[in-house]
Amino acid sequence: MKKLVYFIYAFPLLLVWCACEKRVDIEIAYEGDKLVMNTFMQPDSLIYVRVTRSVPVSEYDETAFKEEAGAQVNIAASDGTVLPVTLQTIAGRRYFVSGMPAKPGLQYKVSAGSSGLQPVSAYDTLPAVPQVRDGSAQKSSTRIKFILRDYPGTGNYYRLRVFTVENSSAKSALLFRLDPAFNNNLIDMIANGNSTSLIMDDSRFDGRELTFVLQTQDPINQSDSLMVEVTTLTYNAWQYLRTVALQQGNSGVIVSEPIRVFSNVGNGYGIVAGINTKRLVFKVD
Repeated sequence: MKKLVYFIYAFPLLLVWCACEKRVDIEIAYEGDKLVMNTFMQPDSLIYVRVTRSVPVSEYDETAFKEEAGAQVNIAASDGTVLPVTLQTIAGRRYFVSGMPAKPGLQYKVSAGSSGLQPVSAYDTLPAVPQVRDGSAQKSSTRIKFILRDYPGTGNYYRLRVFTVENSSAKSALLFRLDPAFNNNLIDMIANGNSTSLIMDDSRFDGRELTFVLQTQDPINQSDSLMVEVTTLTYNAWQYLRTVALQQGNSGVIVSEPIRVFSNVGNGYGIVAGINTKRLVFKVD
């Protein structure tokens, strides 16, 4: 009888709640078509630049970003070298590829233009290689350890990722977070949930050598070897990846602050940034 009474009172409340729901469409002004230019430059690697055309924010499908067929791309280094560029199709996508690899210690200006659209350009350098060593993990455990030594006196930025390894190649990314029991000095970086990457700056450990302890979501049983990938980022790369992660974290949240993804491309959108990656591959004991 009590259950029936609860249902009689709850049902009218449900009807009232549904009746109060109202859809609100928020109009966001579109600034018109602009070039979107993206590249992450790595030391001693060719530079791959993708150029597309912007779309209104109401377009949610990535395929809506059409490749700009008539685009032209130029890449110039701070030592005066102009890198030759060729157009190549890789995995079904068009890239403008430099004929020479990027070199540490130089700043690169990447610019693009296309008929009817305002030309765009952006600058960045290449960060130093991360100083990481001594990766280790144990079977059936959820902990992965490695040592990172930070460069002193400068702002440094990092991205951490972990992969299982099969036949000497990365196979799948693991979900993880900083282990709260072993990283008390990095308390503001410890998340409640797990992710496939951790993006951070060195404000908590400038110039120090730290043992990082990662806690995986699931016990480490599926692989005999693991790879910890540590990537140093320039400020531009850090801001871009950080804001992308924040925006993705807000996906599906009804009430949230809007997140604008960082861009250093003048007169357009996208990112031109430097990264430097070191991978520790080790056996799981």
